[in-house]
Amino acid sequence: MAGIPRPPAYRIVILQLFLTCLVALLGLLHSPTAAKSALLGGLTCALPNAYFIWKAFRYTGARAAAQVVQSFYQGESWKFVLTALCFGVIFQRVEPLNVLALFAGFITVQLGHLASAKIANL
Repeated sequence: MAGIPRPPAYRIVILQLFLTCLVALLGLLHSPTAAKSALLGGLTCALPNAYFIWKAFRYTGARAAAQVVQSFYQGESWKFVLTALCFGVIFQRVEPLNVLALFAGFITVQLGHLASAKIANL
């Protein structure tokens, strides 16, 4: 009896890390500060999402339905908390900071979700 295969969600994280590097390289065309800020913005999106994917896809199968739902809720809650913490630490500790590049990196990686369904075959 074959079960439902796990979706290759890790590909989403790989795409997001690729986009993070790409946006940081584009930021380097402007300045090292913009590159660092864009890198931090991309990582602020990609790393909490990697945690969510790890947490959400730990369990599979109908017998683990309650655990799957609980993992999704916990993963999404912690993803939000980790994202807020990352922004808080960045704004408090990183000098100099290019805020426009920071949010450009974050939004670019966040918009990577539009392509992720095709990439992950979901």
